[in-house]
Amino acid sequence: MARRKRKAEPPIDVTLPITPMLDMSFQLLSFFILTFHPMPQEGQLAVNLPKIDAADKPQDDPTPPQDQKDEYTLTVVSNSTGEIALLSLKGPTSDMGNIKNTAALYDQLQKIAKSSKRGAEGISVTLEASPDLMYAKLIEIMDLCKRAGFESVNLQPIGKGK
Repeated sequence: MARRKRKAEPPIDVTLPITPMLDMSFQLLSFFILTFHPMPQEGQLAVNLPKIDAADKPQDDPTPPQDQKDEYTLTVVSNSTGEIALLSLKGPTSDMGNIKNTAALYDQLQKIAKSSKRGAEGISVTLEASPDLMYAKLIEIMDLCKRAGFESVNLQPIGKGK
C-alpha cells in the first residue's frame, strides 16, 4: 500500500495592524505631554530647620587644643521670598557684617583659607540659615564653601548656641 503524500499547505499569513497601533500610541503620548502642567512648587524642597530650644547648652569639647579647628560662622538671612537678604561672616580673623553678594563671599572665604596656618583643613565653617531660605540658595552657599577648600561645613538655624 502506497501512502499518499499530502500537499503542503501554504503557511497562514498573520499580519498585525502595526500602523494604527503606533498612531494611537503617539496620539496618547502627545496628549499627556501637552496636557501635563506641573505645579510651580514641585521643584522646590522645603527645608525645615529645627527650632531653637533655650534649654540646649553647648557641650564642652573634649578635642585637644592642637586638633581644634578655627570656627567661622556664616550667617544667611533671607527675605520673604526665600532669597538671600544678608550675608555676614564672623571668626577669629574676620568679622564682616554685610557681604554684598556670593562672589564677595567666595573671595573672602578664599582669603581666609590662604591666611590660615593649617590651610582650609584647619577651619570649620558653621552656616546659620533662616528657616525660610530657599534650598537652592543654601546649597549654593555650601558649594561656595566647598570650592574655597573648606571640608568642614556645618548647618544650624539662626540664633542656636548664642
